Amino acid sequence: MMGLRDIRRTILSGMAVFVLLAFPVAAFGEDPGRTIFVPRAVIYPGDVLTNSNLIERELLVSADNPPVFGEHQQDLIGKIARRTLLPGELIPENGIRAQDVVKQGRTYKLTYNSKFLSIVGLGVPLQSGSTGEIISVRNPESGLIIKARIRSDQTLAVDDQ
Repeated sequence: MMGLRDIRRTILSGMAVFVLLAFPVAAFGEDPGRTIFVPRAVIYPGDVLTNSNLIERELLVSADNPPVFGEHQQDLIGKIARRTLLPGELIPENGIRAQDVVKQGRTYKLTYNSKFLSIVGLGVPLQSGSTGEIISVRNPESGLIIKARIRSDQTLAVDDQ
């Protein structure tokens, strides 16, 4: 027969197991985590991120943690890897970049607009860049180098300088 001491030990160990098993469920029951997108396989610098090379992964975080980069697929799809991205690992925000809209050395439409004046010409970017970036552009006629903002329609807009 079991003694009183053995019965207490059995009950306490049973309660301990119950608490250990119940605690993680209770702790993460309210916020099971966040779904993030990570590489399916190694993604090398210069590779484009697509649906086929990303998979979903659950990340357990507390509700008061700030958002994690990679939670939204649209933040990643179509971007270019700046460095090697390892499978199953978080993708750092500085590990990817937007695709280049203009390429260095090609000729693009260059515009300047003000309230009273509009000038359209050609410019040759001295560096590649993506939408919204400000890059150096050479005017092939005069040889002057100016700064221009890249627009999504592959034109370069000159702001007041």
